[in-house]
Amino acid sequence: MKAVILLLAVLSHGAKSQQNTTDENYYTYKAAVVEYNPAIYSSLSLDVRTSDITSAYLSLLKNVTEDIDLILFPESTLAGDSSEVPDPFTEILCNSTDTRYQDYLKEFSCAAIEYNTTVIINMVEKENCTLKNSTGFCPSSGIVYYNANVAFNESGGVSGKYHKWNLFGEYQKSPPAEVELTTITTKNNNTFGIFTCFDIMFDQPALNLTRDLGLTNILFPSMYFSELPFLTALQVQQMWAHENNVNLLGAGANSPEVGSGGTGIFIGNKGPSEYAMIGGSGGTRLIVKSVPKLDIENNPYTEFSPIEEDIDSIASEMDSFYLMIDASLSNATSTLLNTSRSIISQEVCAGDTVKICCEFNVIISINETLSNATEGNQYVYHLVAYDGPRSFSGLRDGGIESCGLIACLNESRSSCGQRFPNYYEIVWPITFENISVSATFINDETRIQYPNSLLASIRPLSPQYTRWDKEETDSIVRRTHSITRSQNRLLTFGIFGRDFSRDSPVWVSNGASSLFHVNVSMLFMIL
Repeated sequence: MKAVILLLAVLSHGAKSQQNTTDENYYTYKAAVVEYNPAIYSSLSLDVRTSDITSAYLSLLKNVTEDIDLILFPESTLAGDSSEVPDPFTEILCNSTDTRYQDYLKEFSCAAIEYNTTVIINMVEKENCTLKNSTGFCPSSGIVYYNANVAFNESGGVSGKYHKWNLFGEYQKSPPAEVELTTITTKNNNTFGIFTCFDIMFDQPALNLTRDLGLTNILFPSMYFSELPFLTALQVQQMWAHENNVNLLGAGANSPEVGSGGTGIFIGNKGPSEYAMIGGSGGTRLIVKSVPKLDIENNPYTEFSPIEEDIDSIASEMDSFYLMIDASLSNATSTLLNTSRSIISQEVCAGDTVKICCEFNVIISINETLSNATEGNQYVYHLVAYDGPRSFSGLRDGGIESCGLIACLNESRSSCGQRFPNYYEIVWPITFENISVSATFINDETRIQYPNSLLASIRPLSPQYTRWDKEETDSIVRRTHSITRSQNRLLTFGIFGRDFSRDSPVWVSNGASSLFHVNVSMLFMIL
């Protein structure tokens, strides 16, 4: 009888949530996101590891003392055995005896009921594709595996499933037969889109959710491998939320030795409400925040102060955080920033047929004592432009149109996008009193531009200290990114643009069916 009642609750969830809307819900919901490091369990067998991490996940949920709409866990940290997952709104797994479903799924179903919230996990879902996936890839085994996000609502039922479309070399997994636009509605009638990690680099499904469905709340579980100078984790999450003016809730897998991490709640073009990317030996962090609704005009919750942090102490902790370097910098057009002048105006162009011309207007001041110091490392800066395809770690190509002022170890372009070791041995004689970076792009649905910045702490510059301007006609759009407050711990500032028309096709599995070691092998490949 209990199961029947629960099932009816799941099936009627949409109608119920319509009735529970209050004035307060028009202004804010409360969400929890998790930066999670599973390293302490790495020596355990798979079944024990899965059980222990499930318990650790649920302990984090137990520690949330407030009433929350949802809790989001990161990609690829649960490390559970693959499992079938029921279709949304069909059955309750809590206390189920059905052996098709792994016990950890049943635990999350029960926890969602107990804590009256939506629980979103990332897992490996298996499916009998001879029965259910005949239009997509189906190996000879008849079983296909997905990188899957699964949401359990407060009634314990699956309220949404998303299968990752843009796989990052996950050779044992397959994309679905077609791109999925998955939405999840929580108990207070808030609707969220969801995509995973590498998806954020592409138009499908990420921009389908914002441009086509008009969603303003996005869930983003990831095991994201940061890359200098334009694509570190928090840098990417902020620029994506800013340009699309959406609330982005990111949950990151933390592993500093391979450069994985990055968790935060980003409030549209206002920047982060709170974020974390743990360096040093790594760690786990739970963030709980009230999140404003961006589609409410003059919403007072969208006005808040920028995060103020000790850049130097955080930057020192990031010394041990592995960062990849954008290999396409070797093909960029660049010129050295002339620091013998206080006002620099420079145009740098790139590309063969349709060129991108980046206009840099920079005002600097120099601390001569630091500049003449005989000890300590000093960054020099290059002005770079790039227009063309690039490879993402040899796994997928994407079209890029970018402009950037970037820190380099020396005057050689090959040193750009690298960090000096031993942060406290760096001196910073250059203060940027003003930076303005402008470029004109073709204005169509295959392109998007993002405001891009990075401080020495491997955090982006707060949008409250920048301007991101747009002038457009039917055929062209001019974007300008500028600072409104002087900066002297800068690694990157500019515009990062994507041209999806130059992307390579979505990667499809070759049919490998071995599962568990995919993440470990990916890390070795990247290193």
